[in-house]
Amino acid sequence: MFKNILWVTRACALSATLAFAGPKPEKKDAADLSRLVVMGDSLSAGVQNFSLLYSTQPNGYASLIAAQAKTPLPLPLVPYPGAPNVLQLTSLKPLVIQPAPGTLPSPPRLNPFQEAFNISVPGITVEQSLTMRPTRDPNAPAVQQWATIVLGFPSLYLDLAPTQTETAFALFPTTVIEWLGNNDALVPALIGQLSGLTPIDQFQTSYRRVLDVISFTGATVITANIPDVTEVPYFTSVSSIAQQSGACGSVVMPACVDQIAKTLGIGSGDYVRLSGLTLVDEILSGTVKGPLPSSCPSPLAALTTSPIACVLTAADAVTIRAAIAAYNGVIANESTSHGALMIDVHSLVDQIAADGYTVNGKMLNTNFLGGLFSLDGIHPTNTGYAIIANYFISAMDSNLGTHIPQVDVAAIAAKDPLIF
Repeated sequence: MFKNILWVTRACALSATLAFAGPKPEKKDAADLSRLVVMGDSLSAGVQNFSLLYSTQPNGYASLIAAQAKTPLPLPLVPYPGAPNVLQLTSLKPLVIQPAPGTLPSPPRLNPFQEAFNISVPGITVEQSLTMRPTRDPNAPAVQQWATIVLGFPSLYLDLAPTQTETAFALFPTTVIEWLGNNDALVPALIGQLSGLTPIDQFQTSYRRVLDVISFTGATVITANIPDVTEVPYFTSVSSIAQQSGACGSVVMPACVDQIAKTLGIGSGDYVRLSGLTLVDEILSGTVKGPLPSSCPSPLAALTTSPIACVLTAADAVTIRAAIAAYNGVIANESTSHGALMIDVHSLVDQIAADGYTVNGKMLNTNFLGGLFSLDGIHPTNTGYAIIANYFISAMDSNLGTHIPQVDVAAIAAKDPLIF
């Protein structure tokens, strides 16, 4: 009860301070990480194998930064089998990936009385970070059920539980890492509904409101931009199919790529979604006759249970990249105007997609099961998260006066269960 009263008091204070534009508190020169708050989506939550799960949440980039900085970052740890049930690799040849058996217990937190400081909600958009609240409805959309798990505890009354942005304000942060916006582009791309891309004016209005709230706390604010979502292995280009299948030999020539595309009935600049890869193998091996069908089963039921297009066309990929470029322009401008440090994750992912990443003498890449992305083809492996953590740490040390040591990526990669 007292926690709810305290939150209502803080929320009233937030409304008052934003309604009457008073002076912002002065920021210190060096970032104070003593009350680090992380807000964002599944990438900041440490999702892996498409599940929020206690055994993988601590491997996320934010937890690694906190551990290196020796500062607490309490997590909303979710018991087995995770939310949703964690994907498991049961066979490499043939490739079989299945959700773990079991049912998420109630309450869906290992410690429902733990106040989390990593309040990242999988699936959330920028606008939803301002408006979405936990719910008692068991049939609510997946993103709202994730919000209930992350934001609904330790509140005694879910109806009074705050939004993500309200929670960030209420935690009195000294530093906030805010990485929102991925799902404004990613989810429409994953399910093939580009009409769901957030209009740029709405994105700008919502993003500005988020930064207005968290910057008013006087905290040091760190933001991050959106990577090219077509570079995750959920999408496989025809040239990558040619390379991975060996159908073109050791040197992949454009003519061979064109022939594979013709066999599959798609354009040479198109991408095949994750659930279409098995059919691709069968068509190229002659087991099944091409072309690819227009629709494939959804590989991730939490996104949609309806069939999705097997192919992301080259034209749609251009549309998605254009939207991301516009969103990133907003993120850069608003970060500058709010005095925030922006981490250019877009450039990091571009570089790794082009050049790979060598660790322990092994070249990792952004192909499916290439060592950097987990079984869902969307979220990083332990190693992928460690690389992101070091990218944040380098920028923080260079710009915020912190002295955080780098994560030992080699040590993490040596024990990564998804590096084969």
